[in-house]
Amino acid sequence: MSHPLASVVGVVDPAFDPWQAIDEHPDLQVRFDPVARLLGGGFHVGRAGQAFIVVDPDLDEPLRRAVLTHELVHHERGGGAPRPGAPPLLEALVDRDERRVEAEVARRLVPPAALARLVAEVVASGGGLDAHDVADHFGVPVEVAALALHQSIPSGSSRSRAPGDPVA
Repeated sequence: MSHPLASVVGVVDPAFDPWQAIDEHPDLQVRFDPVARLLGGGFHVGRAGQAFIVVDPDLDEPLRRAVLTHELVHHERGGGAPRPGAPPLLEALVDRDERRVEAEVARRLVPPAALARLVAEVVASGGGLDAHDVADHFGVPVEVAALALHQSIPSGSSRSRAPGDPVA
């Protein structure tokens, strides 16, 4: 018997193209430099009306899409990393902002409506899926897929699932 996702996995849903979105920002450029590896694969820096997203050239395509989207969201929102010696309150605000950026990245790369269609199709066929299946389908890192699955649970739902747990 084939896996329930056999008919849908590999049909990557081209939900969001970070390259196209970056092209809509004339003040934003992308550079590839191994120094980005030191900061988790990418970073955003801007000054005097010009901004750059610096990306590790060795990232695979799913991770590259996630990093580009993450840094693009930072560009759109403003803000940034705390400076050394910053007060704890500022660090807490930056951490909260990072969680919001990560949630937005998951929404863009794994759109809720497309995820709901995928889940409905798989469940209707009697199967289940997990974050790895979702990651393969949407061409994103597993962590992004897990967060998207977690976000798909309605608030106040009696169902409790940690990011990455199987659906159905």
